[in-house]
Amino acid sequence: MSSKPRRYVVEGLSPPKDIPEPYASARMAEPDRFDPKRHLCIELPQKVKTLDFKNVGFPYSGEAKKDFPGLAYTEPFRLLSDEGVRALKAAIASHKERFLSQNVRNMSIRGLSYLSDFVREFCFCPEVNAVFSELAGEPLWPHNMAMNHGHTNYGLIGTGRAVDQWHVDSTDYVFVLILSDIRDMEGGELQVLQMPDSSGTAFDKLQQEGIPEHLVETVNYSQAGYCIFMQGSKILHSVTPVLKAREPRISFVQSFSNRNVFAPDKTRMSTFLHQSKDPPNIVNLEFARHKAWRIMGQMRYIQNEVSFDDAKKKVELAKLFKRAGEEMMLAHDLLLGKKNNLPGFIVNKEDKVVRDGHSSIEYTQRKDRYATKTTVESKL
Repeated sequence: MSSKPRRYVVEGLSPPKDIPEPYASARMAEPDRFDPKRHLCIELPQKVKTLDFKNVGFPYSGEAKKDFPGLAYTEPFRLLSDEGVRALKAAIASHKERFLSQNVRNMSIRGLSYLSDFVREFCFCPEVNAVFSELAGEPLWPHNMAMNHGHTNYGLIGTGRAVDQWHVDSTDYVFVLILSDIRDMEGGELQVLQMPDSSGTAFDKLQQEGIPEHLVETVNYSQAGYCIFMQGSKILHSVTPVLKAREPRISFVQSFSNRNVFAPDKTRMSTFLHQSKDPPNIVNLEFARHKAWRIMGQMRYIQNEVSFDDAKKKVELAKLFKRAGEEMMLAHDLLLGKKNNLPGFIVNKEDKVVRDGHSSIEYTQRKDRYATKTTVESKL
């Protein structure tokens, strides 16, 4: 067996066959079905930022693909047509009154792919998913925890609260699609920290000392229908308060899983249970299905790819079972509440959130200001 990182790509997991409550009884007839020919208008980005925060042209050259450090984020690029924007906004608006709520972090609607066939068909569109797999350089699929399909944030105007605090995502990759009219909008800007390892050991230091403002880059959308694609599980990012706008800042966030079952899994179950406040039975089953899919893929690798010569290295063969067992036991402990895998958040005094997902006193060493005071325009 090779010493290189293992790679075994399997088919993506289909969403659950049944629709759980409270979403099943809230479904309604929709005036339109998703049609890629009418609703998409894909204009690929010309540049992306890598995880070492260098600009790289896209499509990637052969040279760029060698030792590719991984995608950090793209420049904004168009994904939806004007008709697509109108149709998606209409699908979301039909469920706003019942499902828009303030969770620990932000004002949002969750579970839209359970509520709307239009949203589900958009999220599973092969043409859309091919684009994001190509940008990531990884075989991606809509995340197996379907509550994350079309998570929609509402940045209300003039509240003084961040639309989203400084954080790392709880799924591997996301695209963030703007749906609102952003002409004349002040605030509501996506900010990205240009710092490697901001999802790792450096995070605790940042929680205490604050965000280094000179390393913050502001990425601005040009209009509705444009998106940014990012490996948000590895980079700290936030969205500043909306100060002035024609309408609330509406952003549609789609999450992805990596179909390589040996890739590190960035899924954080505790986020959806304790911060997003998703129904516990839905979180439990979605997470269990996700982990079962990964571990079954790892077992199929043994069945289909390991040769008799490979099996001479019994220690390496045993490690495959150990790895799968450790992943299963972590899932076991998370489901029973014995462990918690919430990511950290960096907050200002109006938005007091810590690792346990509950309100808390302000970090005493935190600088109480947003990095917007010294932001720079995107260099992408």
